[in-house]
Amino acid sequence: MNKKQITKKQYDFLEHELKYLEKEQFIVDKESARILSIYEVKNVQFITILAAIGALLIGLGVLTFVASNWMYLTKSVKLFIIILFLILVNTAGVFVTREFPKTARSLHYIGILVFGAGIFLIEQMFNISINFNHSFLLWASGTIIIGWYLKDAAILMFTSFLLFIYLNGSMFLDEKSYPLAILLFLPTLYVLLRGSAYPVILIFFVNALSINTFVLFLLEFVPKFSPDHSATIISGLLFIIGIILIYIPLPLSAKRITHIQGHILHGITAIILTYDFGLWFSLFYFFFLLYLIQKGSLISIVIICALIFRYYLHSVDFLPTSFTFIIGGIILLGFGFLFERQRKRGGKTIEK
Repeated sequence: MNKKQITKKQYDFLEHELKYLEKEQFIVDKESARILSIYEVKNVQFITILAAIGALLIGLGVLTFVASNWMYLTKSVKLFIIILFLILVNTAGVFVTREFPKTARSLHYIGILVFGAGIFLIEQMFNISINFNHSFLLWASGTIIIGWYLKDAAILMFTSFLLFIYLNGSMFLDEKSYPLAILLFLPTLYVLLRGSAYPVILIFFVNALSINTFVLFLLEFVPKFSPDHSATIISGLLFIIGIILIYIPLPLSAKRITHIQGHILHGITAIILTYDFGLWFSLFYFFFLLYLIQKGSLISIVIICALIFRYYLHSVDFLPTSFTFIIGGIILLGFGFLFERQRKRGGKTIEK
């Protein structure tokens, strides 16, 4: 029987609980040792990090060597070096995948660095004049294919980073170029999330990229239809998107981080909207937050504190500071009471 690999933290927890069960005589003596023998602590992180740093250093070393001798090489030699190195590292990665998967992954990391550097070097070599954001788009096109092949969250996260540069560079620095390609990449990234078992950091980056895309498109098009009320319309639409995100049905592993991002989005935009819609909207939103807290949303307490602070800054001239703190304290004390009562009833929170 192959031993199951678990983290050191999981192993320590399991060992502690088994000893407790032995002590309470739920399991017989030496049973815990037998159960623990089918597990072993994995040391994946250290090897992966070591190999990734090694890949990064090799990639940077080769690229700086080529760059330092760039002026002495002919164009054909330069192109040959880039293509040859790209083929060699990726081919080597494919051949050693089965026996040395972590080393293979590192070789593909080098290939990604060479591919990106090659794009910029070839542009310089042949005097190709394109906007830098298109170069990042081309780089992202290559990395997403490698990320799909390897099911590698780190590569897909790097792809998201490249797309952030492409997206914001297209909107702010290259105003003639609309980043329509992002509409193709985003669904692809969400499909690939399923294949990589929804790692939290990658979900955060892809969701942030989607929100960034939506915000920039609103900033681009809403002022053309309603220049006088564009800020209110944009904030209102983002507020609705934030609410949708906290209710959208998702797999458990993707739900928590998406819901937190939804809370942050509707919280920020709601405070902005209080300046446009006044007290009635604030009261409505306040009761909505109470409802979310009653459902177990701890982050809604933070939003209520931000809402109180917003009105404290606005009313500081005529409202005594002590009175504001008393109101805030009463509200937070009430939340403490609600959560304690909920815990006694066996309720649970949806965020930690």
